[in-house]
Amino acid sequence: MNRRLLDRYLLRETAAAWLAVTVVLLAIMLSTRFASVLNFAAKGEIPRDLLFDVAMLSTLRYLVILIPASLLLAIMIALGRLYSDNEITAMSACGMSPRQLYRPFLSLAVLLMLLTAALAFQIGPWAGRQADYLVKDAKRMLQLMPLEAGQFRSLAGGRAVFYTAAMDPGGERFGQVFAHLEPERGQPSVVVADHGRQRIDPSSGDRVVVLEDGYRYVGTPGSADYDVVKFRELTLRLSPPPFIYFNDQRVLAPTQALLGSRDPRDQAELQARLAAPLSVLLLALLAVPLSHLKPREGRYGKLVLGILAYLVYANLISLGQSWIGKGLIPAGVGLWWVHGVVLSATLWLMARRQSFVR
Repeated sequence: MNRRLLDRYLLRETAAAWLAVTVVLLAIMLSTRFASVLNFAAKGEIPRDLLFDVAMLSTLRYLVILIPASLLLAIMIALGRLYSDNEITAMSACGMSPRQLYRPFLSLAVLLMLLTAALAFQIGPWAGRQADYLVKDAKRMLQLMPLEAGQFRSLAGGRAVFYTAAMDPGGERFGQVFAHLEPERGQPSVVVADHGRQRIDPSSGDRVVVLEDGYRYVGTPGSADYDVVKFRELTLRLSPPPFIYFNDQRVLAPTQALLGSRDPRDQAELQARLAAPLSVLLLALLAVPLSHLKPREGRYGKLVLGILAYLVYANLISLGQSWIGKGLIPAGVGLWWVHGVVLSATLWLMARRQSFVR
């Protein structure tokens, strides 16, 4: 029996299944995330051109969650087909021992474990901070873009509302403008104009909005005392609001900041990041004995057990993280007890599969 050829065959089958499962799960999670971001875009809270960037950055964070689950399912799908087609029986007849079956799966698991570690400790938090920065900066910059065709835009905490019926593709000229302004001092006013234009002042960065051929109505709503001013041009200057990026979400904090912290919540987040790559290896080990099929069992009959095993593992990690954050479990104990439970169950199944446990 050519062991290298057999290893490549098993590795190829598992890698193809892992890629397919990952793509499907990622598409499901991204569709949910995309719908959430699209809702903000529809409300005018973030520009539409940021949708793709935010979705792609979210992909890097979701992979931390998806890789352990997708690898477990991929190994079980691949082995389920091999058991169903009696290929495992043929391999065993050629001299392959149950222990040798783990070798190709562990090779793939180690590679994915390293990838997950990079995602969990560096790439994922960085991508989350980038997405958060883009959204917050976009919301700030929307204060400089008061006009969007067919939409009412509220600025300055609701003290100013703009509407325009039409705008050219370049966004420089627009027509049929309505604006409601409530200054901090003085009476509110309503402005209507036939058309206008806007530009960015290169020296100050202000957005200069020039309304043309319109009227300004100044007065208190409900009273008949209104001043009506007809204008040929009315110039409004909108200064960019100050922006200092700040993020207090621990899930997005750099790993270096967590390492130097004694806060139980920071230590809990660090333990959760460490659990991600470890779960890849443990779930890969668990998937092999869990995939064993008896004669005439369905090809994918054990997938439900695999999904249940992953859900129990993931929920134990979440529960343990919560206990660490609340100070109920010392940081030294961390989530090692969760990994110990899963490893013990895995070793028992492996021993049972090799007839060491009856």
